[in-house]
Amino acid sequence: MIERRKRPRVRADSVAFIFTKTGNPVACRMIDRSPDGARLLVDSVFGIPDKFRLVVQKSGESFSTQVVWRGPQELGVAFGETPDVLAVASYVAAPEPIDIVLDRTIGGLPPDHQSDSLTSGVTPDL
Repeated sequence: MIERRKRPRVRADSVAFIFTKTGNPVACRMIDRSPDGARLLVDSVFGIPDKFRLVVQKSGESFSTQVVWRGPQELGVAFGETPDVLAVASYVAAPEPIDIVLDRTIGGLPPDHQSDSLTSGVTPDL
């Protein structure tokens, strides 16, 4: 096999996302990379276009890419421009707890007019 890369690739092992003009982002793993391109591991290359935006999760780097070769579960891509750095979270924070306020009005009566029915043993359907 003839090596055609201008610069050697180094191991990256990074989570990245493929963003296309249509559809949801596709998670992938950047196996190795050079300043000029990368090798990506995907579940399937089916449906991935020849050009897309690649965002590296940990660093927030964003690349315009061109696919230069395809395998059943791998893509070789060339970077088309200098990377941009996006504000991409490297983790997903746990959601904050929220207070849920139940509407306890009965038949449209304000709460101060409900006290008699609530204390008489009648409970509202919630």
